[in-house]
Amino acid sequence: MKDTSRVKRWVRRITIAIVLLFAALASGAFLLARADGPMFVFAGGPFRSGEQVDFADLDWESLDALHELELEIVGEASSLILWFSVHEGVPYVACDLDCIDGLLPRWPQQIERDNRVVIRIDEKRVNGILIHVPHGSAEYRDVRAGRTRKYSGDEGGRAAAETSAHHAVVDVGEVLTGRSQKAEPGDRLYRVGAR
Repeated sequence: MKDTSRVKRWVRRITIAIVLLFAALASGAFLLARADGPMFVFAGGPFRSGEQVDFADLDWESLDALHELELEIVGEASSLILWFSVHEGVPYVACDLDCIDGLLPRWPQQIERDNRVVIRIDEKRVNGILIHVPHGSAEYRDVRAGRTRKYSGDEGGRAAAETSAHHAVVDVGEVLTGRSQKAEPGDRLYRVGAR
């Protein structure tokens, strides 16, 4: 009898803990979906803050000194933080790990359905579209070389550590998913254009 009541107490405690955990996760997801942009590694909602400017009004060459921008995917009403680079005055963003036809849905799959975006950088917002840059093109090679220089870690610090960790994850991920055996790499590179 004593053991039965002890088991019931533990079952009740575990049930309460699971319900509280589920409620906390649901509340967090609800709040993040309505947040003014992403928070750390978590996707956020559409942008509400930031001065709206024209695409041509931003000095992308100067902004290239920054490592990250915030990207709102208009069709999904969600936003995330991405590394970016600038080549010949044009910004580019990329997804490096099995972005298309992978095991998990990624943001490039959303861009295939609706390529409209809003970029927030340096407290400014600009409307844009993402244009896929094909593998093997001269533009792809040039931009990838520039991204490698930017994030190679020559300056040390956070970029170097994040780049090393990122490459390790991408390499392991491509082996585990079988992407390393396919003719086309799993990454996607996008040019940001004005909208």
